[in-house]
Amino acid sequence: MLLQTHSYIVAKEKRVAHARLMRSFKLVLARLGCDLFEVYEQVGDNWTTAGDGNGRFVQMMRFRDRKHQMAVQSAERVDTQAQELIREFCELVNFSYQQQQGLFAPGYYSSVLAAGSGRMQRMTPDAGQAEVDETAQEPAATKEDAPEQSPEPQGLAAEGLEEPGTPEEDGAATK
Repeated sequence: MLLQTHSYIVAKEKRVAHARLMRSFKLVLARLGCDLFEVYEQVGDNWTTAGDGNGRFVQMMRFRDRKHQMAVQSAERVDTQAQELIREFCELVNFSYQQQQGLFAPGYYSSVLAAGSGRMQRMTPDAGQAEVDETAQEPAATKEDAPEQSPEPQGLAAEGLEEPGTPEEDGAATK
């Protein structure tokens, strides 16, 4: 499992538009194959918000692995609805300013444990029923599943810019 997160600030007067935009993101990402997309507002101790809250939001996107994340990201680049949402998001949160000021924080996390209960099942040849194999070991995380360290956010919820490439490729990116 690969979890991609983005943390950023939303101005108080833009929170209704942000909520609408996040609902649209969720639908588009589901259509493009993202396993999960959720958005949370950060709160303080005991679920309190200082005044109206600090306006920091965290997006979480879950993918099966790095290959799956790249496939969804590629689909974003050719989907006109996704590109429009990315443009609108960048304008709404003033992405370039937040990036310059270090307010936009991307994160990548990989599961240390394989998905599941920690027990593997195997089929018995005679009865055709599953039995639990307590001694079976689940596969260890591979390098492909390892979190990426990237100063640039990627993906629909981030900003939709192309990954670093040739100047010709960068010029074709939607900003």
